[in-house]
Amino acid sequence: MGIPFGNESAESAESAESAESAESAESAESASGLAAYSGLRTSPFLARALWTTQGELTRGLYGGSPDLDHHELTSDAAMRRWARDVRGRLYAFELLSGLYFDDKADKNSAVLWALDGAPAPPMTASRSAQFKAIAALERPKYDRDTTDSGYATAPGDTLSNELARVIKLAALREDRMAEILTQVTIPYAFFAMVLNLQPGRHRYTLELMTTAYEFASYVGQRFKHHFRVIRPADRSSLVQPILETPAHSSYPAGHAVQAHLARRVLVAILSEQSLATAEIKSQLKALAKRIAFNRVVAGLHYKTDIHQGQSLGNQLAKYFIAKASDPTDLALYWLWQQALEEWPLI
Repeated sequence: MGIPFGNESAESAESAESAESAESAESAESASGLAAYSGLRTSPFLARALWTTQGELTRGLYGGSPDLDHHELTSDAAMRRWARDVRGRLYAFELLSGLYFDDKADKNSAVLWALDGAPAPPMTASRSAQFKAIAALERPKYDRDTTDSGYATAPGDTLSNELARVIKLAALREDRMAEILTQVTIPYAFFAMVLNLQPGRHRYTLELMTTAYEFASYVGQRFKHHFRVIRPADRSSLVQPILETPAHSSYPAGHAVQAHLARRVLVAILSEQSLATAEIKSQLKALAKRIAFNRVVAGLHYKTDIHQGQSLGNQLAKYFIAKASDPTDLALYWLWQQALEEWPLI
């Protein structure tokens, strides 16, 4: 039923005009907005317009009055000036540059080592440093030869039981579908729901989350490549995953590594401001487990992938938090301090 006394035909026309107006604004933004100015979109039209405008604005001005004084940016000022993706590369460098992945001794195990402190200056041609193990994983039982000496004590269950569990858990897909589809990318919104994260108030906390997720991905992929475990859908046509099977190893589960590393980092930040209540810790842990387990429901992982991914995430969290709170790691420490300052309640 239409609106009383309403002219439906006129309303339809107004709707069409509104849609056309939105399309027109979008087209103009594409050709002349900041995205075009930054180079994210190619716009010869904008470049030509800026050129002709510059010619008119500078008419009669020769040489100008440039600032020729010496300026030296502090580290803090530089970090604020750099683009977010540039800062991200600095964080990644500091996190990864002291790592060594040892996979040569045994195909069924792998250990990640890290420099235990930096060699003291001054710089010399020959420097030495100590390493310490920060993370380790064993090949899961379902991917081992049953005659292998470590089969009985390997993590997880037999292949037949693991596969049966994946197929059975497909029954949860109707309930979990929205979660599965929206957690393909970094699930900021789910953590934001628990902690009331807001981009305006918590921009650096979110940047810290991104850094944790990226680091977990880098390390997780190295473990995945070592074990090279094929996916459930490679084993049985009954799995029928509801997402395209990722083009990398199943073990350990990357979503589990990332979610548990991120939640421990968030708890560490909140703890320094005495805000990490038992209630918040419980919710974040349950959230990380649910995000990870949804990948089994989707048909992409075995249950053991999730459990061992959680273990790896917890191990990496200790290293990440220690690096981020160390003043000698300038970029990471800067980010850590910025995130801390966002959390006082008043």
